[in-house]
Amino acid sequence: MRIVCLFLWLMLLAGCTTQTSRTADATGCRRVDIDILNSQYKREGSTTVWCARCKDKIYRCVGNAEKTRLECRPASADGGCT
Repeated sequence: MRIVCLFLWLMLLAGCTTQTSRTADATGCRRVDIDILNSQYKREGSTTVWCARCKDKIYRCVGNAEKTRLECRPASADGGCT
């Protein structure tokens, strides 16, 4: 029984996505090139907003609460990313 529980727990962990991996997938950057910026990370209704850097570009990312959709676009000067 203990082995079955351990196996199920590992399967759940394998299915979890991190903010870094989701951002890398959305921007086309490698995970090791992504830096989540210390910016205004906030929830806006059913979406979550954060900023990330990949090499020399800064992105503003918006995802839904279910983590099924994510869009990252280059941040504008007034986009709230520092």
